[in-house]
Amino acid sequence: MDIYWIWLSRLKHVGPVLQKQIIMHFPSPKAVFEATEDDLTVVSKMTKTAMKSILINRGLKDAENILKTAEKSGVSLLPFTSEHYPKFARESKQSPIILYYKGELQPLHNTVGVVGARRCSPYGRKIAKQIGEELAAINIPVISGFAKGIDSYAQVACCRKGGYTIAFLGCGPDVCYPPEHRMLYQQILENGGAFLSQYPPGTRPSPKYFLARNALISAWSTELVIVEASERSGALWTADFAIKNNKPIYTVPNRIDSQEGIGTNRLLAQGIPPYLGIQSLQAHKEKREHSKHHPATVIPESPILQLLSDSPATIQQLSKQINLDVTEIMDQLVELELEKKIIVRGNVVYLV
Repeated sequence: MDIYWIWLSRLKHVGPVLQKQIIMHFPSPKAVFEATEDDLTVVSKMTKTAMKSILINRGLKDAENILKTAEKSGVSLLPFTSEHYPKFARESKQSPIILYYKGELQPLHNTVGVVGARRCSPYGRKIAKQIGEELAAINIPVISGFAKGIDSYAQVACCRKGGYTIAFLGCGPDVCYPPEHRMLYQQILENGGAFLSQYPPGTRPSPKYFLARNALISAWSTELVIVEASERSGALWTADFAIKNNKPIYTVPNRIDSQEGIGTNRLLAQGIPPYLGIQSLQAHKEKREHSKHHPATVIPESPILQLLSDSPATIQQLSKQINLDVTEIMDQLVELELEKKIIVRGNVVYLV
């Protein structure tokens, strides 16, 4: 039951590493809740302080309140044992035994974390958008932190190209922070993406939560790209977590006189490989190898494009000739326009 996962995750003096050790020794968190002192002594790395915390904290009121808040705000729980909790994320010491999420989770295999400066340069903004678009085009999820600057530029570009993105927050997953990103928050949800956090719904943002957020971005990324980072950028913490967890990491080269590039250029000097385009990523190389052995299925040309090859047409004409509702036609037109195959001017659709 979810309530016992919440209870175990909230215990003082029982950190994520020990929590995972405990889960391995018991069939369920409920069994931990009901465990005796003798039952707990078999757990390796069990300290007296942790054991005492488990034995004396047998109330469920806090967990019940969190569960009620989650249900009201449309937040779900992701236990450590769920198939949607990626194996590569479980291997990180920082990964908690439960996460709270809002949105839709997909099975994850290859993911790319994209992070960087909040106060980014026009160059950094351009590269972040480019990465988001290119990853969306090859169906590689973008993992980021929803922060101002590089994070949000990469995620909005991914969304606009129909890609999948996950945002980790330093607050509850139902709390939009920064608040001015409300439209992007809704866009990610409507596009089938998700917001995850180790903090319960309703938790307000705090600087003390951002370090743990950065660790989760690293844990959920099979590869990490640092686009821009000043000397003290939080993105460097994310890079540090990735290095400690042996994750492939890349950094975008910057001008030597750029304040936003001090951190990224320093990573280059330390031997971190440069990001020189999507071809630098292992995920892209694997996609190319897969496509060589599994040729892509030929997708028939859209009926809309076939009709427009003769002459421009109104939306109503397309609806009538293809025998689809205007709403369905509009959905297809949005996709074709994003792919730069058509241009819509007022009510008339033109082939590019």
